[in-house]
Amino acid sequence: MLSVPLLGPRGDGLDTLRYGLFVLSLVTSVVYLGRTGGEWYPLMPWLKAVPIGALVLLVAISIPGGPLLGILLVAALALSTAGDVFLALRDEKRWFIFGLGSFLLAHLAYIAIFAWVIGHFGLRAEPLRLVMLVVCVALAFGLFASLRQGLGEMVVPVAVYMSVIVVMVAGALVLPASTVFVALGALLFMGSDAMIAVSRFGSPFAGVHHLIWATYYLGQYFLMVGILRG
Repeated sequence: MLSVPLLGPRGDGLDTLRYGLFVLSLVTSVVYLGRTGGEWYPLMPWLKAVPIGALVLLVAISIPGGPLLGILLVAALALSTAGDVFLALRDEKRWFIFGLGSFLLAHLAYIAIFAWVIGHFGLRAEPLRLVMLVVCVALAFGLFASLRQGLGEMVVPVAVYMSVIVVMVAGALVLPASTVFVALGALLFMGSDAMIAVSRFGSPFAGVHHLIWATYYLGQYFLMVGILRG
């Protein structure tokens, strides 16, 4: 995909800034992980926005000339940052649909990246990846069926969202390039979304908020690394 090193020295005067953004993203992610699941606090939306927001800037300054895949990756991460903020606002029920919409658009941006790559280089239909895809589809439908009674008026939005993320995961699994990071990132992202659904519409379990954030952040990071280095 993009032959751009993620953090390697490039001699363009921005190496220090790149490393600084990476450290900022990692540190604030760990800080937010330690605070998630507790009482809401005024700085929560801002703190939650920094980890992925820093990755937006990291990608933006690492793509010379703004090629299409780089622009789409920036869009995916920026939309995800918006979703993070919406889901961290105090009146979460009011803003949930906006967060869902932001992440839906982020998944569509990732799908556009995968579609471009597949359109230019074809599919990688390995048996193991196809089995993983079938399992993901089955789990998604099973989760939706188990939560349907508690979705209420959110049935259609959640159904659309789950369908889109399944397509995103499918695209990640059949990419032709060396895409272990992309596939892992997509699966982690889907797992994070599944736990959000369980937490909001089902029966949350101990530590779910920490698992949601850890899988989400790692998923986004691996997607970014895979797309930049694939």
